[in-house]
Amino acid sequence: MLHEKKITVEAATVEEALNDVSKQWKIPVEELEYEVIGEEREGLFGLFGNKKLKVEVKAVLKPDLFSNGIDFVNEVLKLMDFKANAVLSDNAKNTLDIQGEDASDYVVGRYGDALKSLEYLVNLALRDPKTQPRIKVDSCGYRERRSNSLERLAEATARQAVKYGRPVRLEPMASWERWVIHTTLKNNDRVTTESVGEPPNRKVVIMPKYNPDENELAGPATMRIRARREKNVRSVRYSGGRRSGR
Repeated sequence: MLHEKKITVEAATVEEALNDVSKQWKIPVEELEYEVIGEEREGLFGLFGNKKLKVEVKAVLKPDLFSNGIDFVNEVLKLMDFKANAVLSDNAKNTLDIQGEDASDYVVGRYGDALKSLEYLVNLALRDPKTQPRIKVDSCGYRERRSNSLERLAEATARQAVKYGRPVRLEPMASWERWVIHTTLKNNDRVTTESVGEPPNRKVVIMPKYNPDENELAGPATMRIRARREKNVRSVRYSGGRRSGR
């Protein structure tokens, strides 16, 4: 879908009008179209003074990825009869912000599922993953609230993994949500994280780090793991001096 941008300016010459609009819009003069729609002279009754032209200047713009994204999301919202519309966010890069009466409820959905689905659709329909950035979709500050919630979840789950000495799998998450988990725990010296599975069911696993030289007990499961490992070490030590295979 092409967009037409239009403005009417007054200038002494067509060249001056085009140069002024070119600087204002940051578009090369060669890409501008114009039409002189009026002419008048300054001074008494327009009989004296310098001539002024009234010039209509326009440019036909090929929309970028995010303009297309706005059109796509708004069409989906219209078809679903939601009282909301998408605009380019002023606060977050590469993000479409959905605003309106239904934006904070129906558009977000349970645990953000509706918002994630909409983001998945707009990227699937419009984005070239090899050359274009991912379009993010937000609604009434949901992403910030979700990020804060995920940070708390990451810390709590890390404590649980250390306490019981076993990995903990979280629910499937969008890529940006997994990134929040990984980032929150990247400097935690008691656990490590990794993502497993395929989208849309890809999830984060939080695992306790095993340190054989650590004396502190992390929980009964960790004690059992250490006991099995120590038993295996003892059985190797007392199995005899000959190596198998000779």
